[in-house]
Amino acid sequence: MHELNGYFRMSQTKTLKTKERILQLSLQLFNERGERSVTTNHIAAELGMSPGNLYYHFRNKNEIIKELMEQYQHQTLEMLALPDDRALDANDKVHYFQVLSSQLWAYRFLHRDVYHLVENNEDFRKMYPRFAGQVMQQGQKIYKGFVNAGLMDMTDSEIEALIINLWIVLTNWTNFLYMSGHLTDSNTLEEKWVWQALRQMVFLEGAYLRGESRQTYEGLLNSLGSSELFASLSSAKNTEVESPIQNISETR
Repeated sequence: MHELNGYFRMSQTKTLKTKERILQLSLQLFNERGERSVTTNHIAAELGMSPGNLYYHFRNKNEIIKELMEQYQHQTLEMLALPDDRALDANDKVHYFQVLSSQLWAYRFLHRDVYHLVENNEDFRKMYPRFAGQVMQQGQKIYKGFVNAGLMDMTDSEIEALIINLWIVLTNWTNFLYMSGHLTDSNTLEEKWVWQALRQMVFLEGAYLRGESRQTYEGLLNSLGSSELFASLSSAKNTEVESPIQNISETR
């Protein structure tokens, strides 16, 4: 009987390890190639297993994405938790931004392909707005904690508006990179662009910072470095835009 129990435990451990390998490799491929370009056959081939073996653990790609989304939700909300035994301080602000940036990078395919996933994955379509609401509620607690600690000066309405603006930047950043020509289907989302998104989010907070958090804010911005985005956009040639205007003036 003991031998039988030991066999089942070993079997369960092996199954869990295989499932974790599938998830880790899927996350890597989705991040590198984009979720739409990766099939379950690609994942199985990279793992050196048959598609049938992969289907034993996940019936389809959507199940893999659902599990990765659940991991992302759990990890992010856990990392955004408030300390139990003390008030928030300026270092916590840096910590939360670092946590957020690391999560954005680790699960970057979710934000790069978010609209496609919402349209084509029923589980994701249900999970995403719920997750967004949970993050916003947690963000509200964090900002109220900073206000109570004298690190920020904001009304409840300003906190709500700031959180929505941060979420808009967060969820639309990849689309902005596509539209501005910094990201194409032939290249991948580089880590520097994630840091640039973080930089924009930090700037949104600037007007509300007080006391020690102001110095921390300046230090964080210096660590993020300068942005090449505005310079590259403002220096771009606008010949396609200018031509129609010129044509109109010539016909008068």
